[in-house]
Amino acid sequence: MTSVLIVLSAADSWTLKDGSKHPTGYWAEELVEPHRIFSAAGWGITIASPGGQKPTVDKASLGFFGGMPRKTRALAAYLAEHREEIDRPKSLADIEVLDFDAIFYPGGHGPMEDLSHDVESGRIISTAMSVSMPLALLCHAPAAAFAARNEDGTWPFAGYAMTGLSNAEEKFNRLAHKAPWLLEDRLIDEGAKYVKGPVPLAPYITVDRNLYTGQNPASAGKLARRIIADFAEPAMRISVQKKISASPEAVYGVISDVASIGDRSPEATGATWLRGRRRFIGHNRIGLLYRWSTLCTVTEDKPGTTFEFYASWPSMTTWRYELASVKGGTEVTETMTKAGAQYAPIRWTQNLVGVRDRGAHLRAGMQTTLDRLAAHFDAETSAGSRRQATLPSRDASASPDGVPAPKS
Repeated sequence: MTSVLIVLSAADSWTLKDGSKHPTGYWAEELVEPHRIFSAAGWGITIASPGGQKPTVDKASLGFFGGMPRKTRALAAYLAEHREEIDRPKSLADIEVLDFDAIFYPGGHGPMEDLSHDVESGRIISTAMSVSMPLALLCHAPAAAFAARNEDGTWPFAGYAMTGLSNAEEKFNRLAHKAPWLLEDRLIDEGAKYVKGPVPLAPYITVDRNLYTGQNPASAGKLARRIIADFAEPAMRISVQKKISASPEAVYGVISDVASIGDRSPEATGATWLRGRRRFIGHNRIGLLYRWSTLCTVTEDKPGTTFEFYASWPSMTTWRYELASVKGGTEVTETMTKAGAQYAPIRWTQNLVGVRDRGAHLRAGMQTTLDRLAAHFDAETSAGSRRQATLPSRDASASPDGVPAPKS
């Protein structure tokens, strides 16, 4: 099951530049819509907040500023239906980022108050960025990005295209002139490439590598659906088959040893297991200069039958090995499923290094992988035959240690 972590602010007020506090929290639509969409898609959802504190819904999001009465009544009803889950979040300090497939931050003014400097939230975001895990920040939630830092102290989002509530949209709020800072201004100051839609308050999202951002509450549903689409809609599927002269159990033993993948694949150079051996970092290359790494998650692991893993950004692919016992060995089917269309900058880089047809390149590489896998077992068989041939022959008159028995 695909799993998503939803991080909510625990703030119930927003400190203005004059020192006064204005009631706030998370914005109802920005939690309800993603939660509903992820649930409908069958995703597992975990909610967390600083210290595991009970989050507060911004009452304004259930009133006039939240939309028409029919809409806000539906939002309130959904929150009431899921109150036990929402009111008992996990603590951010207890979150292991690698236990999830994606992370989603709803907005409201709350993140500006606490998540913008929360150490544990910063750790979660920094880790997600370091392993290229899909990370979504909605409306005011990009404020949480300010707490994140790389190991060298730099900001992980420098140079990334990001959106968030614009200055123009913030000014619909009568307290905008009292805000300690405006999100658009600070994103630009920190080094992000801020972008926004042409019409204020209309849905607008942008995606840059593994970072998904939405401009305003109206973007909540669109942002969640884009993440699901990138996981669920295959843009390319390639399968190759080969008979291997070995048992399914023996073949599985080699395939599931991802650390040795560089011995077989012409593109993957190796892999490093992470804690728990459910995830690993795969290292890849094309030519001398184009190299990249990606976070991979084992999604199915049945010894002698199936081994499957998902490679996150930039690959966004699922790799599956199915093993079937046949006369004389095992028929291995390797299948690659590409979740979504390749991003333009990556296509440009691949063209630059000579890969103009990614599908044909992958098919050839997969065939080479299975050919090398077959050669591995052929070599083992040959070596075993040679060892057998060098053993002393025995006959009925031989003693147990191979020395002929004395004749009487």
